[in-house]
Amino acid sequence: KGCVPVSLDYYTLPRKRHDTEDVNNTRERSSRGRGYLYEESLIRIQSTKQSSTMTKEKLQLSLSAGGLKNVAGLGKGTSDPFAIVTLLASGPGEKPKVLGRTEVIKNSLSPKWTTAFLFDYEFGKETHINISVIDEVRKRSDKPMGSAVFEIGDVLGSRGSIKAKKLKKGGTLYARLQKAPPRNAGKLALRLRGAKLKNVEGMFKKSDPFFELLRTYDGQGGGSYTPVFRSKHIKNNLNPKWEPATVDVNALCDGDLDRRIQVAVYDHESSGKHDSMGTFETTVNELVKASGSGTFTPNKKGKAMGTIHVDQAQINGADAADSATTNVTTSAAADPSVVPMPVAVAPVAAQMADMNIGSMPVPVAPPQRSPTFV
Repeated sequence: KGCVPVSLDYYTLPRKRHDTEDVNNTRERSSRGRGYLYEESLIRIQSTKQSSTMTKEKLQLSLSAGGLKNVAGLGKGTSDPFAIVTLLASGPGEKPKVLGRTEVIKNSLSPKWTTAFLFDYEFGKETHINISVIDEVRKRSDKPMGSAVFEIGDVLGSRGSIKAKKLKKGGTLYARLQKAPPRNAGKLALRLRGAKLKNVEGMFKKSDPFFELLRTYDGQGGGSYTPVFRSKHIKNNLNPKWEPATVDVNALCDGDLDRRIQVAVYDHESSGKHDSMGTFETTVNELVKASGSGTFTPNKKGKAMGTIHVDQAQINGADAADSATTNVTTSAAADPSVVPMPVAVAPVAAQMADMNIGSMPVPVAPPQRSPTFV
């Protein structure tokens, strides 16, 4: 009597109670032998009569994979995988949004992509992303290597905010999430060159050097170095002058200019199994201070492997304003009498079918849950 079903959480399962349960400040109604609890607690009243706010944060997604199936074909070498990231619709009026694609990793079945993706996330709102892994094929159609759907809250709740999913075609896809820093720390303009690097190619050839910038992550499982930038290789040159690089400072060190990073130099191999030519640790501040005349010495197993000169290192476009965290107010805040009701949203699988990314099989996502009735 006087009780109206109200949707408080679009994705929360119905709550049931026995008819004999003694609950203060509640009224119960029995229907066909099953009791549905209709609560009028202070918390429930506030949820419909007071403004409802959800915290919106900007998250950063990075990807890697291991043990992928080679789909290049017999006698055609190893697959060249890249990934496409799509933010799926999670509310009424929303549409799937392609966040972008990673770079292509040549001849690798265990790629570590350096491309990161930024997107807004409302905590408490079920949100899915689809990641499709594809083999780039020149002069022909690209070949799908597998896909997976991740729920953002599920990834954030995993150890180290890393979630792994097996792909049907073989291999494992890893998604890592972290909160983006509260301010834009700018871009690092970097120009490096090598001098008298040690040849690791062999007696009759010269190495083809490239370098990577690597970082660590906070929390469990984040202590190992992960690449966030990779230069192009220069063939047969032990005194390489690499192309100017532009690196997002937040992606490199979370805006902490004194955070330790690693610079690793490799000899490029067409097989994808690159040989180390030495590494050294530094910080963004140290690179900036070395700009123009500073040098670093990469080491491999305790041996010096040549010299790296910093021809340029400067930060451009850094912001001072803190604009990462905002509050999103629902319509209930504007009018307390508005009662939120469940609105149908296309299932994740249906959204994937509409997207039609290549000929990739549609991943199966968890079904949407029923609303809570009080």
